[in-house]
Amino acid sequence: MTRLGFHCHGLDHFEKVIVSNGLKRGEFYNFVPQSLPDLRKEIQRHNLASSIHAPLIRVPWYPTPPTLSFLCDIDVEMRQLSLRMVQETMELAEDFGADYVVVHFPSPPSREVPGIGYDEMREIAWQSARSLSELSQKHGVPIHIEGFGPSPFLAPDFIVEVTSKLRGLLYCFDIGHMHIASKRDGFDLYQFAQRLAPYIGSVHMWNNRGIRDYLSFGHIPLHPCQKPEDGWMDIESILRLIVPSNPACRLILESSSLYPDALGGHDFRDGVKWVRGLIAALS
Repeated sequence: MTRLGFHCHGLDHFEKVIVSNGLKRGEFYNFVPQSLPDLRKEIQRHNLASSIHAPLIRVPWYPTPPTLSFLCDIDVEMRQLSLRMVQETMELAEDFGADYVVVHFPSPPSREVPGIGYDEMREIAWQSARSLSELSQKHGVPIHIEGFGPSPFLAPDFIVEVTSKLRGLLYCFDIGHMHIASKRDGFDLYQFAQRLAPYIGSVHMWNNRGIRDYLSFGHIPLHPCQKPEDGWMDIESILRLIVPSNPACRLILESSSLYPDALGGHDFRDGVKWVRGLIAALS
C-alpha cells in the first residue's frame, strides 16, 4: 500500500518506522546534510515512494524549529527567508524525485503591526501562495500547503480558492493540529474535512484530546484504544470522509514511535496495523 507512509527525520529510525512496518512510503524531514547520500541509497534499496517535509536538510541560518513559517508575515525579509528555505528544499526534491513537498502555510504574523488589516494580510498570503505555485511549476514537484497556528487563512474558503486557482498546490490536512484548532476556534472538524476532501493531497495523522496532550506529549501515535467518547479524534470518521472520494491522497503517520507511558505505553505498530486495515476497507 504505497499511499500509507511514515514521517522520518533520521536514518536512526528509518528501519523502525518504515521498513519494519512493511510500508512502502516515507516522508523525510530535517536530515543532517551528510546523511543524504545514505538516505538516497535506502530509499532506492527498499523501493520506496517518497515525499519531503520542508526543510529536507537542517539549515543553520533558519530559526528553530525549522517548521516555523513566515509566509504571511508583514516583514518582507522574513517572507523571503521562508521562500529561500522552500526554494532550497524544492531543488533537492526535484533531484530526489519526490512526489511532493509539504510547506507550512499560512502562519500568523510574527509581530502585531497597528493599521494592518485583513485585506492587506490576505494580499500578502496570496503573494506567497503565488510564489509557492511558481516554485512548484519550476521544479515539477507539487507543493502541499499545511495550515498551522491561529490564522484567518486557516479556513476552507481561502484554502479552496488557493488550491483551485493556483497550479501545483494542494492541501496537507494535519488532523492533529486541526483537532486542536477546532476546539480553540469552535468549528466542526468533520465538516472541515468533508469540504476540503477534493483539495487534499496528503494527510498527516497523529492524535490528541486537545492542546494539553500536545503540550505534554507532542504527536501521539494513532492506536485503536483511542476512543472518540474519551475525547480523542475519530480517526475512522476522518478517513471515511477523505479516502473513498480521494484515491490519490497520501496518508502519512506523523508521530514518534514511542507511545507515552502516561497514556498506556502501547506499541505504535498496533496503530499502524489498525490504520492500514481502515484504509484497506475504505479503498
